Amino acid sequence: MMRFLGTGAADVIPCPLCSCPLCEDARRDPSRGRFRSMFLLDDENLIDCGPEFAAAGIRFGLSFEKLKNVYITHTHEDHLDLSNAGFVRNSRTRSDVPVEVYLSEAGYDYVMTMFEAAKDRFPSLEGVRGILQDRIHLHAVRAGTAFSAGGYSILPVNTTHRVSPQETALNYRFEKDGWSLLYACDTGMYLPESLELLENSHLDCLILEGTWGSRTDKSTATHMNAYSFLEQLEIFSARGIIDAHTAVYLSHVNHMHTWTHEQYQAFMDEHAGRKVTVAYDGLEI
Repeated sequence: MMRFLGTGAADVIPCPLCSCPLCEDARRDPSRGRFRSMFLLDDENLIDCGPEFAAAGIRFGLSFEKLKNVYITHTHEDHLDLSNAGFVRNSRTRSDVPVEVYLSEAGYDYVMTMFEAAKDRFPSLEGVRGILQDRIHLHAVRAGTAFSAGGYSILPVNTTHRVSPQETALNYRFEKDGWSLLYACDTGMYLPESLELLENSHLDCLILEGTWGSRTDKSTATHMNAYSFLEQLEIFSARGIIDAHTAVYLSHVNHMHTWTHEQYQAFMDEHAGRKVTVAYDGLEI
């Protein structure tokens, strides 16, 4: 069973320093809140590992003891929180089983640069201790080059979400036993080369971001709103990336727009021309 552990953006809902209607609504009903985006493929495989990793386990009654592989879309702190390495080191029941972390080549260079700068001056930092004590193994992957991990064949896909001059976010297509999923959070409209990479893949499941919701005054170069989300679906359909049988989910939603969860879902029901589920924290697939 797969599960959305977080369906929010970097600012979470409710944002701690905000009293907008969406944040106040989530304070009245915590079930309407959104942790920063994380997705659990199965007991051994996790996409992104942000600051709410431990809180998600508590909230949903989950143990991550069997976790072996983490696939990082990019090194923004809402997707990669290196302090989580301490949980691997402090486990009493894992028998020192390491966690394998996959990230882009630029992301790998960024983390290793931080590691080299900190290992002598700040050896007590959890991420540094995890790498030093061989509890965290980092693996650089490249867009367009498939690799195998956790029982899946995995294809990293380049996006338009810029982290730094060196790093753009990766999305990942997972395939196993003839079943496939594309996790496409933190991206704007796909570039031609990414569409070509996925052409005629006929996904069984698509998780696509819709960060800006109702906002049309914000750039969709690196994040999508509801309208660019629908445009991307049309392009995916025309390129044979999705078909009528593909289960489609919308995730990575911030509070910078005007739609509640129900309003966002109603918009998709009216305009998508197919079933689109606006995901919420804890949703199981």
